[in-house]
Parts: sequence; structure tokens; C-alpha cells
Amino acid sequence: MHLLIELVESVLLRLDSSVSLIRAASTCKPWRRLVTDAGFLRRFRGLHEPTVAGYYFDSRAESPFATLTMGRQDAALCFRPSPSAAALAIDAGSFSLAFLGDDDVLPSRWSSSWSVADSLVLLINLAAGHAPFCFPEVVVCEPLTRRHRRILPSPDFGTGCFFYGCYLADGEAAGDSSSIVMSNFRVVYELYRDDGGAGLARAAVFAAGATGAHSWRETSIGHAIPPFHRMSLMGRAGGSWYFHEGSTMAVLDGSTAEFSSSPFTLQQQPIHPGVYLYIAEGRDGEPHMFTTTGGILTVLARARRPVVAGDGEDEDEEWAVEKSVRLSAATRGLPGYDASFFGGGGPMDVITRGAGFVVLSPRIRTTAKEEAAAPARWWFAVDLETAEVERVHDDLGTIQFPCQLPWPPNFRACPALNG
Repeated sequence: MHLLIELVESVLLRLDSSVSLIRAASTCKPWRRLVTDAGFLRRFRGLHEPTVAGYYFDSRAESPFATLTMGRQDAALCFRPSPSAAALAIDAGSFSLAFLGDDDVLPSRWSSSWSVADSLVLLINLAAGHAPFCFPEVVVCEPLTRRHRRILPSPDFGTGCFFYGCYLADGEAAGDSSSIVMSNFRVVYELYRDDGGAGLARAAVFAAGATGAHSWRETSIGHAIPPFHRMSLMGRAGGSWYFHEGSTMAVLDGSTAEFSSSPFTLQQQPIHPGVYLYIAEGRDGEPHMFTTTGGILTVLARARRPVVAGDGEDEDEEWAVEKSVRLSAATRGLPGYDASFFGGGGPMDVITRGAGFVVLSPRIRTTAKEEAAAPARWWFAVDLETAEVERVHDDLGTIQFPCQLPWPPNFRACPALNG
């Protein structure tokens, strides 16, 4: 009997997703006990990447702070299931954000930016402050359960407090349970306080707790990172956000909700204001840096090297070149290709970043009349590992955010079992 249980466990550990685990748990009580065991769930998570249910797309061509309409046909934000989710018969409608408009959580017109972390969605209303850099109104929601939470500014954030950014991070450590659910998440705010002329960069963290409880924590981080207004956001990978200012890289760790910084160098390429640096997530979950300067896509991977400082040995981050792709040559032969797209030699527009790929577009020059009649777009995807390219239709959306299925699975949804 013990051998049989070990064989069953070995088979169940090879299931492809949390959806399959829920289905297995509904088979019989012995399987349910095995699948819901904390040790089994740890082993399963160690063997499998989180299941991506799909992607939220922001199809707005203009500024990320453009008008947002919810629950309408022309909504800028939409969800599309991933191929794996389609194979698992996951209902894309379960991830719709239309309920926020139906429940009057959001007004019909919202000036908003947004981000996604696992199954939670963060919506930021920058218009609530009625002035640049004022503290925004925030809503965090869980589309699967239609639960939502509005976060109002702390009373401490008043005159002399300027807002620069807002990010959704994991909650406090919670053992084997999921670290980011409606009862356990954090929102990190970038702030700047004008304290008598001595400006201080600070991070404010809102931590959600069970039964509506919450707490605020504010810390000074000016000693650790460059000023926010000088940093450029490069992108997100592995649950963390990457910024840079000159040769200094700052990282907001999504698991600890803390900022850190370190010097970095680019192999065979100087860092100067004319070089646009981006971060994309590789299929291995690691960050990969890339540039598109001079019409060449250069992909770099992170490596650490020891350096000798005045008080001993330290580490510097060097980003080494993995591959370089001359985009004019790589895309020749794709439908709609025109050599003039690459004549200027300037940087490409980065349209979308996903796990292991980027979508780029040359800056096509058109007259105002042509642009008004039909905006000129020619988008193509580049695989960061294989350097393969393919034509991408412009209904893909300009920004995409992966949404993972909740972990651990909700086994309470399993039907009652006999035997």
C-alpha cells in the first residue's frame, strides 16, 4: 500500500498545472489528502513554473496615463488566455475587469496606469491628486473572485510629499501559503519629501492583512538609490523592477518590497544618455538586458565580477553580450518589409516584452495627414534566445502583463467526495 501511494505521488508530481491538481484532488479522498499536503505542494512548486493563465494587454497607443474605460467594447485593458490556459479550458471571462465598472468601483473615465502581480491587478488613478506628483488613488483587485480593495493615501502624505511610482509586491512571509493574495499583499510607493529644502527619497509600503487590517511603513532610501526623478525604468523580470541612472542600477525586489542599488557596466558598450536600456524576462525567469541602438538588437546577460574597493573586495555587475542581431537583415522577407524603415539607424520602439521575446517597431516617418488617416505601424517579434523573428499584427496590444493562477490551488472548490 505504501509503495502504491509513492507511485501515485510520483505520477501526480508530473501533472502540468494547478488546474490539473484540483481535478486530481476531486477524484477520491486519498488523492485529495496527498495533493493538499503541504510537503507535496512544496515539491510540486519546485518542479513546475507557475501556470500563466494569460496576459492583460494595454492597447492604448498614447501615454500610459490616457483615459481608461472599463467594461465597454473599446476598453483599453483586455485579457487573453495563454496557449496553455486554452488547453486547460480556462475561461478567459473569469479574468475580465469589467466588474469594476459594473460595481461602480471605478468611475467610467479613469486616468490610469496599472500592473499585474500573480492573480492580483493594481490600478492607479493619477487624476485623483488633481496635480502632478500628488498621491494617487489605488485599487487592487482579484478578478477570479471579484474582490477588490481601495487604498487611500495615508494622512502623513500631505504638503511637501511628491509621488513618482507605485508597484504591487508580495505580501509578508506566510509560510507555505501564497505570498500574494487579497489578504496578503504590499503596495510600494516611490516618494520624495521636501523637508526644509533637504529632499529625501523614501519608500512607503502599504501592507494588507486579513479581515481588512492594514499597516503603513515609510523608510528613507536616499542613501541607497539615486533620486527617483533621475532614474529610468528599464522593466520588470523575475518579480522585480529594474531602474538605472548612469552606471548605477536600482532594483525594487518584489518579494521583499525593498530597494537596493549597485554599479554596473556593459561589456563592449558605454553607458551614456544616448543608449536606451531595457530589461526583459528570459524563459529561465532571469533578467536579460537589451538595447536597440543603431538598428542592432544587443542582448546581455548578468554576471558578477569581483572588484577591489578601498576597504576590501566588493562585487560589480557586468552585463555580458549574449548575441547581437542586425534588425534590418533579420527582418528582410517579412510581410510588409521596407528597407527605409531602418534607414535612420535610430533606436526601435519597444512595444511589448514577454518571457523570452520582445516586440519592436521602427519609427516610421509619415506626414500628419497620413498618420491621421491610418497610423503607420510595422511590428515584429524577436526571440531573445534563438534570434528568430516574425511579423506581429498590431492588435496584440502595446503592453502585456502576465497573470498567474493563484497558488496554492483553491481545493475548497473540489466537489464533495465519497470513499
